[in-house]
Amino acid sequence: MDHGWDYVIVGAGSAGATLAARLSEDAAAQVLLLEAGPYFISAETPEQFHTRDVDMTVERNPAFWWAELTARRNPAQEPSRYLQGRGLGGSSTINGLCAIRGVPDDYDTWARLGAKGWSFDEALPSFVRLEDEHDFPDAPYHGRGGPVPVYREPQDGWGGADAAFRDAVLDSGFPWHGDHNAPGSTGLSPFAMNIRNGRRVSTNDGYLEPARTRRNPTVLGGRHVDTLLFHPGTRTVRGVRLAAGESIEVNLGGEVILATGAAHSPAILMRSGVGPAADLGIEAVEDLPVGRALQDHAMLMIALPTAESTRRSVGNRMTNCILRYSSGLGGAGVNDMMLLPNNGARFGHSFMIVQQEQVFSRGRLSLRSADPTAEPLVEQCLLTDERDLVRMHDALDRVTELLGHPAFSTILTDRVELPAKEDLPKVITDRVHLCCTCPMGAPDEKTTVVDPDCRVLGVDGLRVIDSSVMPTAPRANLHLTVVMIAEHMATRIRRG
Repeated sequence: MDHGWDYVIVGAGSAGATLAARLSEDAAAQVLLLEAGPYFISAETPEQFHTRDVDMTVERNPAFWWAELTARRNPAQEPSRYLQGRGLGGSSTINGLCAIRGVPDDYDTWARLGAKGWSFDEALPSFVRLEDEHDFPDAPYHGRGGPVPVYREPQDGWGGADAAFRDAVLDSGFPWHGDHNAPGSTGLSPFAMNIRNGRRVSTNDGYLEPARTRRNPTVLGGRHVDTLLFHPGTRTVRGVRLAAGESIEVNLGGEVILATGAAHSPAILMRSGVGPAADLGIEAVEDLPVGRALQDHAMLMIALPTAESTRRSVGNRMTNCILRYSSGLGGAGVNDMMLLPNNGARFGHSFMIVQQEQVFSRGRLSLRSADPTAEPLVEQCLLTDERDLVRMHDALDRVTELLGHPAFSTILTDRVELPAKEDLPKVITDRVHLCCTCPMGAPDEKTTVVDPDCRVLGVDGLRVIDSSVMPTAPRANLHLTVVMIAEHMATRIRRG
């Protein structure tokens, strides 16, 4: 395909859709967005994806996730399915709708690790730009009119598990804060969602749909990228080769931007010879620690036997409130842990969920083979760092205390079975928040793959812009942070 592209963006998910929309605001820029999954405009989105009932969407629409992708959560387990979105909007089409930023120290830590320009104060304008804040639009740290709505369900729409959790948490002495995205907030909060008028807004809806009125972004579905193309004898990227064999090239001085997520962006790099030389099995173009610093949020789901009436909420929303707290253990910082209820509308019970927000364990991602249809090997290594394990043990004690509150006795229909602490490696799972497989940082840091402008070290004309580049996992579900990264980088790229 010879068109004269200034930017070829691979992956139309949370980051890629944002980048294509923002970069194409420059009428002179020719932007091509390639997506392996299906192409569809907002009006063609399956209706289930527009609802808040995220539990019903995935199984009914297998074309919208990578069916063969698996991950091993802990060395004590076997690999099992790992959900990542596929198609326009990517994981923003199938995720839990959670609109949470993390804490300022997350981004200040990135800057301390060598990601200059990514401190909280520097990232905040990009968070503000993406937001259409419903409840606190006049706060100086929030935005209005942006592509991503941020909405909190009033308490009269909460489910029974939400209400019991709220009462138990507040009676335990934790504070209430109406906005978990406010700097310095902690304690119990309503869980913000990216919905507008009761309907999900993916990046396909919020970013690409308005951009379709412009002529310069071209969006193509069903284009699975295999490898990068280099100018002969150089480390300068000139385009990409699709799995079907077609080559697509950029203009002289143009760029390829990988935005296929923390599983597939590193896989494309490694198939192209960019990665750990000892593991590639091919001649290395650039020896970099791709896939060597992987992180995800460890999660424990505890089933709560409840009556069917308890499990109802507006739109069958799984959860409407969260508790963020500081454990004070393992050297962790503020709000390192999260507890939340799950009303369980589509299950025979509700849940209490423990989510480890600040993580120290690191896993790895590697190639299974050079076949572009073969998914990479994902070893998450959750709870393999003792600092994570001790905080999960403490969280179980806190859950036991909360479940003893009278508010839970009114909704529970049977005894709650808690896992034994020694069994946690066997039962731990994740929040499907894969990140840090191509970390940004100072060039001399041993884990760095991209510089603070997301340019791959030692390679010209190539950036990675997605959750891969996070130096550490933020204390938050990833969606808002990924969109912020894309917003931030679109601004930096356009400024030159």
